[in-house]
Amino acid sequence: MEVISTIKFQKIKKSAECLREYMNTFLGMLSTVSNYTDIFPQPSQKATRKLAVLVSSEKGLCGSLNSILFKHFDTEYDKLKDNLDVYVIGKKGIEFCTRRGYTIVGKLHLSDSFSSSDLQDLYNMLQKAQTTERYKEVKVWYNFFKNTMKQIPAGFQLFPLSSKQFAKFMHTFEIKIPQPEHNRNTHYMKLEPSSSVIIQKAYDIMMNVIVYGAILHNKTGEFAARMLAMKGAKDNASTIIDDLTLAYNKARQDAITKEVLEIVSAKTVIEQ
Repeated sequence: MEVISTIKFQKIKKSAECLREYMNTFLGMLSTVSNYTDIFPQPSQKATRKLAVLVSSEKGLCGSLNSILFKHFDTEYDKLKDNLDVYVIGKKGIEFCTRRGYTIVGKLHLSDSFSSSDLQDLYNMLQKAQTTERYKEVKVWYNFFKNTMKQIPAGFQLFPLSSKQFAKFMHTFEIKIPQPEHNRNTHYMKLEPSSSVIIQKAYDIMMNVIVYGAILHNKTGEFAARMLAMKGAKDNASTIIDDLTLAYNKARQDAITKEVLEIVSAKTVIEQ
């Protein structure tokens, strides 16, 4: 299982690199549009509820990866359950939210090798959350993969989103943000089919990419944690095997020594 987790870990790292390349291209277009108009919509004043997207693993054997994230999530929302809806990704998260009494409005099971199309139901949910003016805040909770030895529980606010928050997220993912062209004259810029459509589409893409990146980080952290957990289990099993082998050899040697002594004693008695 350690070898399998290592192989999956290396594969998903390639997906993270592809995401970074895509974002570098997308942000180039986005920086130009942001010079023309504000692309970050604000929530309705009538909205009262909150939506949380909780990303967890489908399987266990990954150390304390899920439990630490659930602890942070519970600390944030334990007293806000009446005004909170939760969209859960992963079997472990579904079991946790059901056990703790959270209102689950959506569930999603993902395989180890997932694609953006597998998240379409979640994307539709996020888009609906904006258009229906039901939620005043949307957050995604996941394990941020810092390195092989460390995964950090994180809660990122998807909505309302500001340029500062988005820039911070891109910096976290080590994605280079193109510098806006401050001197460019955008007075005569024309957006097709309309500025509102472009803004909404750009914001939808941003939310989708952030969610996809969060899930990708959580999967990467899951494989890294499982790889270390299985390595620890293998080392512990090897230590136990060595100890048991030593104990067996000692017991076997004691039995042999006892039999030899009995034979020698019997021979001595017979000779007398």
